Parts: sequence; C-alpha cells; structure tokens
Amino acid sequence: MPAPVPLPPLTLPIEVLGDGSPLTPVVAEGGLAVASASLSSVAHIYVKCHRCGFFGAPEHEATSAPPVRVKASLRVLGGATGSQADAVPWTDITDTNVTLADAERVHGGIDHGGLYTVSMKFVLDAATRARLVAAPQLNRVQFRFNGTDGESNGLRILDLQLQDSAGANLAINPVQHADIQAEKTAGRTLSPDVAAGLALWNSSGRLMKSSIVRRPLQAACSSCHASDGRDLQYFNYSNNAIVQRARFHGLSDAQGRQIVAFLRYSLRDLPHVAQAAPWNPPYQPGPGLDARPVTEWAAGAGLDAVIDDPRKALKALFGKPLDAAPPQTTQADLDGLMAPGSTLNVRETAIGLQLPDWNAWLPATHPLDVWPAAPTGSFASGAKFAGSDSIINPAALQADIEAWLDAHRNPNGVLGDWSHLTAAQREQIQQKFFQFGWEGYHFIGGGRGDHVAPQGGQYGAQVGAANLKARASAVTTAADPGSFTTSAFIERAVSSMMQWNAVRQWEWAQRYGLEGGQQAFIGENAGGKWKGRGEARGWPFNTVSVFNLAPHMLYQQDVDGTGKVTREWVMAWEANHRIGSYYRTNGWYQLQMTINPGGQGRFSNYPMDWTYQWGFTHVLTKALRQDGSPAALQQALSHMVRRVQVQAKMGQFVNNDLPLNAPDPSRPTDIWFNKGILGRAIALKHLQPSQDFLLDYSADPIDRSYFRDLDMLEPGLYLQTLNATIAQFNGLYASTSPRDWRTCDPAYPTPGFQGEPYAPYRFCLDATRHDVPADGQGRPRMIGGGATSNTTDQMMQYAAGEAAKAGAEARRLEVFRAWIDKAWPK
Repeated sequence: MPAPVPLPPLTLPIEVLGDGSPLTPVVAEGGLAVASASLSSVAHIYVKCHRCGFFGAPEHEATSAPPVRVKASLRVLGGATGSQADAVPWTDITDTNVTLADAERVHGGIDHGGLYTVSMKFVLDAATRARLVAAPQLNRVQFRFNGTDGESNGLRILDLQLQDSAGANLAINPVQHADIQAEKTAGRTLSPDVAAGLALWNSSGRLMKSSIVRRPLQAACSSCHASDGRDLQYFNYSNNAIVQRARFHGLSDAQGRQIVAFLRYSLRDLPHVAQAAPWNPPYQPGPGLDARPVTEWAAGAGLDAVIDDPRKALKALFGKPLDAAPPQTTQADLDGLMAPGSTLNVRETAIGLQLPDWNAWLPATHPLDVWPAAPTGSFASGAKFAGSDSIINPAALQADIEAWLDAHRNPNGVLGDWSHLTAAQREQIQQKFFQFGWEGYHFIGGGRGDHVAPQGGQYGAQVGAANLKARASAVTTAADPGSFTTSAFIERAVSSMMQWNAVRQWEWAQRYGLEGGQQAFIGENAGGKWKGRGEARGWPFNTVSVFNLAPHMLYQQDVDGTGKVTREWVMAWEANHRIGSYYRTNGWYQLQMTINPGGQGRFSNYPMDWTYQWGFTHVLTKALRQDGSPAALQQALSHMVRRVQVQAKMGQFVNNDLPLNAPDPSRPTDIWFNKGILGRAIALKHLQPSQDFLLDYSADPIDRSYFRDLDMLEPGLYLQTLNATIAQFNGLYASTSPRDWRTCDPAYPTPGFQGEPYAPYRFCLDATRHDVPADGQGRPRMIGGGATSNTTDQMMQYAAGEAAKAGAEARRLEVFRAWIDKAWPK
C-alpha cells in the first residue's frame, strides 16, 4: 500500500502586505485540506485577522489615487483554478458580510472598532461549498488588501480554518508558523547592504508620506521608530513586513532589503523573544510574566491571554484556575484583593481587554512633519510653550536624557543594574524624565479636550494643526468634512507628540534596562539616602506617558456658536464609532496601570489619573448596558470586574507613609507644594464607597448602581464587593486623626469649581458637616457626577446610609460611621 501523500502545511501568519497603492491590490492565500468524509459538514470559514480594518485619521492631502474605504476582501476558491478561479467573486470584509465574535462586534466592529485583532466567521453559500475538494487537494482561500487609507499598508491572517456548524476545525493539514528567528539569524552577517541600510534608516528627506501622497517627509525611519530600530527587531516584524513598509514610504524593494540587512546585523545581539509579535499587544497581562526575564515583559502574554468570559475574568482576579467551574468567590477573597497593605500584581492578572498593538504606539505623522524644524532644531517654528515666551524643544530634552543615561551606565556593564547611582543622581534623572513628558505636553497646550490658547494665543497644537490643514485637498476631504475641521487637525498634532513621547520612553526602557525595579528611579532623596517606591517591575517615568494616548486625552472638543460642546471624548473621525473609541481609551489607561503599577511621581495620580481610569470603565460599561444585547451585557460584566481591580490597585498605590498635611515652610499656604497632595489624602473622596456608582445615586431607578449586576456573575458578589470597599477605606483612613488633615479653605482659588471643598484635587476635610442633598420627596441623593458636586462629608454620610440599606456588614460599617463622626462631629 503506498504511503499517504504528506499534506502541505498552512503557514501562518498570512501576510497581506504591500506598498498600499489601490492600483495594485495585494493578494495572498492559504490552503486547507479536508477529509472526504467531512467535506459535506463544512459550514463556514473562520478567520482571525490583525488589522482587517482602518483605525487612523483619514488622509487629507492630495492623492494620486483615492483612499480605499474597505480595506480587505476574501474569496474561497476551493479547488477552482484558472478561469474558474478568476470568476469567483470577492466579498468585502465588513461588519455586515461576516459574523464577528461577540467581543469584537459589541465593541465597534472592524473599522475603528476597539480591537485591533478580530475573529470572524464567513458563512459559505451552496456555490462555494460545491467548489470544495477533498484531501489531498487543498481548498484555496484568498485574501486581498484593497489599498491604503493613507496610513495602513496591509493586514495579517493569524488563523484560518474550515469549520462545521458547531465551530470544530475540519482542516487536517498541519499548521506551521513563520520562523522570524531564522530570518534574524540569517541577517547576522556583515555585508555592504548594512552600511547602505544604516544611511537609509537615518536619512531625512528620503521617505515619501505614502504610496498615494508622494510628498517627501522630514522624518526618517529612525524618527518614528526606536532610533536604532529595536522595536522592529523586538516585536518580530518579518523581513517582508519591513520591506513592504519601506515601499509604502517610497523606497524600492532593494532599499527595503538594505534596511533589513542593517537592522538584522546591528541588532544581532538583541534577545529573541518568541512571544513578541506585531499583533500581540505589548505588556498584555497574563500569568507567569514575572517569571520570565524582564527583557521579555514588553512582549506581553499574547492574545490568548485576553479573557472573553466575565466569570473567568473574575477568577483570574484572584489567581484561580480558569476552568468551567463556578467562580465561588468568598468575602475573604475580596478583602484580600483590596487590602491596602497587599500588592495586586496587575502584570500577571489576565483581563477581558485587548491592549493596543505596537502599531498603535507609532506616530502616524512624526512631529518633524507637523512642526517643520526651526533653525534651532526645535519641533516648532514659532510655537510657544504654554504660558511662557520660550520655545520648547522636546528633541533636545530627549538628547539630554540619553546623554545622561549613557554617561551614568554602571561600569560593570550589566544591563539594568543602576545600583551604583547616588541619591542625588537618581533625583536628577527623575526630574529629567518628569520634565520630558510634561514640557512636550505643555508645548501642545496641555488640557484634556482643549488645546486652544486663550486670548488669541497659539499653542503648539494650533500651530501644528494649521501646518497640516494647509496641506489639505478639498477633493480628498470632501467625503467627510467632519474629519477635517480645525479641531480634527489639532487632534492629529496632539497625537503626533504623544505617540512620539511614548515610543521614546519605550526605547529608553529597553535600551537602558529601566523596567526592573521601579525603586531605583521612583522615590525621593531623603537627606542623601534614596527612599524608593514601586514594584518589582515597572516603568520609571513619573510623567506624561502612554495614558495620554487615549482618545479621551487626545481629542479636541467641538463647540458651537453658543459655547455648547457638541463633541467630546472621541476623535473627530470616530464620532460614529464611540464604543470602539471608548474601548481604546480603556486599553491605554489599563496599559499605564500595568507598566506603572506602583511608582507615582510628583502628584500621586501621575502618570495614572485614577479617576479617568475608572471613570472611563464606567463610560464603556454604561454604553454596553445601553446596547442591551446579551453579548453586550456579558462584556459589560468583564469591564465591571476590571473596575474592581482598579479599585483595589488604587488603594494600594496611595497607601504610603506620606503625611496627610505637610506644608512647605517657604510657602505654607500653597497647596501645590504641600506634600499631603502626594499621598492618600487626595484619594479620600475617591475611595469612599459612594464614588462612581458603587452605590445607587438616588432612589430613582435611573441612578441604580450598575455594580449590582455583579450578582449576575455570582449571587452575593455585589455585597461582597461593597463590604471589601468599606474595609479598604477603613484600613487607609479609620486610624487617622482629623487634627492631621488640612482644613478645606472655601476661599482658595479653584477655577471652575465652587471652592476647595468641591475641587477634584482636594486633600482636606471640610470644617463643618453638611446636610446630605435630597430629592423632591426628601430622599437622600448624590448630585451630578459625585466628587465635584458634593462635599466629601456629604458623600460619606450618603454612603453610610445607602450601604446599610444594601446590607453591608455592620462591623465594618460601624468603623466607617465612627470615623465620619470623628471627622465631622454632629
């Protein structure tokens, strides 16, 4: 009997990458073998695709070909060949033509959805099933990249299956994955191409914007990427991916291969991390990450670590097995999770949220092409630092930091060993990190949602927006005027600076080994001795960071003629894709908590702004609950579980020994120089249990706490969570004396608020007790958004009453009430 014919493997990923020109679409395919007995059972194609949709700002300049609206198409040829294959029609990959997995579908779909990698099914009609052939023949499935939107140059197919109606994979040929390590190894040999690639990598004026906008860029390859290209090497971009991106920017195939030669040779000693990939989100949390070398942390735990079941997300929160058994959460579980003195490892806690991929970090437009270089080398020609007359040069700050780190490396040559630094040196580099992020942020105008200078001035964001808008083509922008307003161009400029800022920080973390042990750089110089703070792993940057890549931070609000805000929280081109935008905001906020888990900077909420973190978890949860579908409600529950995680982590983050009130002797009345603002005092209003809808806001059903839905995961979980929150508060504050707190000053200038008792940054106790607000029937309620509409004592009095109604444990509640009476005697 003859030996069976070996089946050709399916090689993944299938890269559908090209120069992006709509005039030359790229087609790639995979072949699937199905046994004869299974052929009649094939019902659909399953596809997992990385970046099957468009996510960036639409092109605004004059183009040589119209930007493409639908990025990808597919067709199932089966066994058809020749003219029969040519006659098979293409199907566009859109939300209406495929069936997306629940998480992808309810979070915005393919284009501008929340997830960069999506799973989908394509149902096969009778004609398609008739073309299928049995093994050893292969069923050909083709994918087409239709062309660029002005930013993207392709997509990747990460998995491909022929499935039956129950979702079982019927393909029997083996699957193999591309060996990028072999490409790296092959590139370790020095050749003349290395020098040519180095010149191309660093050359300004050699790149074109794209295959449809043939305008030279000031930026070089090294401008947007890590300066030495280590991000492409670390995240295992294939040779083909690098070459095709070079072609997208106007270089030839041969020049692209020269860049590959340079990167592979010059970075030959960079450790290979198999888990790192363009589609695996950097730092995606998952079990076991801390056990790996710190150099592997940035690769994350991979897409497989993203949890799609809220019950499993709940179990992951407590480190329990992610099996099919019920969660069986205990009060002790939640008390331990939220204990202020414990440390929840968010790096290893898998979550129901796909973090942003590496492409989302990279600047769509580099600052050099937003603010053409001035003679001084600054990003901005004529743009002023917010609030001053000096021109800011963030690029010079970058060079200064790199020179400092190079000069202060440990003589022992061990990457990441900074134990030799003195306290004064640690303080010095901490200040440089702080200055780098904040001055770049101030340069663009600062301020979430508003980067427009008062009194006719010009912030950097406005200057950059004007530069970009001057290149706009009326033909290109005609299809969607709302995406090309002045506000929209401000958003592009702000995004450019913040993405550049984040990539620089990632490069420093990798090049200088700054991710192990936050205590080396986060802390304070206490009389010549360094007092560090932080966790075993984490970024040392106490400044504006990846948090500011969230759409909620990047957007520029639209305002009508009456001053009414007509668009906020989302980018102009995402006005019709709000849930996807909300999801990505959550992704960046969660990422910041993951990489900066315990090392606050000058203000206790930075680089994390905790109220935005849990506030936008609420915004996304609310939007999903309004959807009302079973799938949306399940995803909302996953985000509620993550909100519990954030509550726990914030209580641990602020649990420190800083005094509650420590004015600066040289300026005793200036609260910004009072060390109390750095510690747990500023979190008092947030960690009490009436904040952010943990309790009902009133007796009106519309104000019912969505946290009550936790009981859908497990009966009694809501009350357990409430009890743990009260215990967390008691552990942080019940032992403090009112004498140790500042007294709120109603006259302290707090622009936009009623006075310091209502200010969002208050870290004080009001002098007197206030009546709890009531509705028209005399029932207690909270006003508006909570902290800035109610005094702290009002919120806490309300919390005590409502927690009792909800059945909170009497012993905890008694301690809570006692502190209220001590802080604000009746």
